[in-house]
Amino acid sequence: SLQVSGDRFQTIFRQAIKEVDLIWLIAPETGGILLKLSEICYEAAQVENGPLLIGSGYDTMLIGTSKTLCFEALRDASINTLPVHAAEDLLFADYYQKLAQHEPLPWVAKPEDGAGCDGIRFFPSLAALRDWLEQDAARLDYLVQPYENGIAASMSILCRNGKAYVLSYNQQHVVGENQQFKLTGITVNGMIEYRRAFDTIARKIAQMLPDALGYIGVDMIVNKENNRIDVLEINPRLTTSYVGLCQALNTNPAKLILDCVLADQFLMPPFSSQGLAQHQVKITL
Repeated sequence: SLQVSGDRFQTIFRQAIKEVDLIWLIAPETGGILLKLSEICYEAAQVENGPLLIGSGYDTMLIGTSKTLCFEALRDASINTLPVHAAEDLLFADYYQKLAQHEPLPWVAKPEDGAGCDGIRFFPSLAALRDWLEQDAARLDYLVQPYENGIAASMSILCRNGKAYVLSYNQQHVVGENQQFKLTGITVNGMIEYRRAFDTIARKIAQMLPDALGYIGVDMIVNKENNRIDVLEINPRLTTSYVGLCQALNTNPAKLILDCVLADQFLMPPFSSQGLAQHQVKITL
């Protein structure tokens, strides 16, 4: 391992990727880090005899690192999702009054390029949210959404050529503290009862993102009362659930990911007692 200062990181990173055959990038969306490093990797991969990137193409990476673009893509693909609004729009009286009339209940504010629960805040009313936004101009870069009560869930999938293969159906354990959210653990395959619904969503996402390649994480909210599943985020990178996949699948998930990306033709091995399993695994953070 090599420790470098922040101002030299990109220079060192560009030099390092010239010396490798494969790049498997793991980075957060926060501050545009994942997108920027991906762009550097795309450039390196275009050079003759350059490294191969184990990851999705630019369109998927762009959509996955912007909550607004993700919402628009999901909406256009007719995949259930929650509406988003630019925080700065709430400062316009007409816009605020319209939202207050139709969506008076709890709201959340999220950084446009946040990762996981990072930076997400809960507000019991639209008025409380607006007061918070007015306290700091930097908060106007956030987006806001009506709060949806339900089970926090996710799935880990493999994508290639517009097809999706679901690796696990997960329940996320999220707690609220001081108007913020914290992920305390994940039960890999804790939502396997929703397998058919999750599989359908995964297929739609893969069709929506034809250049998605390799591992993709999808965050969702499951509302049992109205039998609705909303997709919240698409993460074109490894997610926390990956930690439990080896035990849950009874195989090496890294090999599956590499096969998905590198093999001339990829076919997901069957889930059975003789092959891949779908065990439930609990991860505590």
